Amino acid sequence: MIISLGYVTVPAEHADQVSQMLSGLAAQTRTEPGCIDYRVSRDLEVPGRFSLVETWAGLEQMQTHLALPHIGPAVEALMNLGGQHLSVTAYEAGEAMSML
Repeated sequence: MIISLGYVTVPAEHADQVSQMLSGLAAQTRTEPGCIDYRVSRDLEVPGRFSLVETWAGLEQMQTHLALPHIGPAVEALMNLGGQHLSVTAYEAGEAMSML
């Protein structure tokens, strides 16, 4: 299982537009093979900052997702809206364990 954490910060005046864009991307991504979950959240402490948490069955599925034709334009759109500090870091995880 692959878990990735992503972050991007945009100017406050573009936050609502980016929120809608990322929400649509998340909904579309959740339909892709191997995607277990994809969540987008607004940071409560940093205006205009978004967090993305993705869970994939394997690295191959995540790499396939990143190579899809709509991903590059989505990243470009974020940058055109003043996106800064865009990062995505993936971690290989073991089996999921229910903690609560």
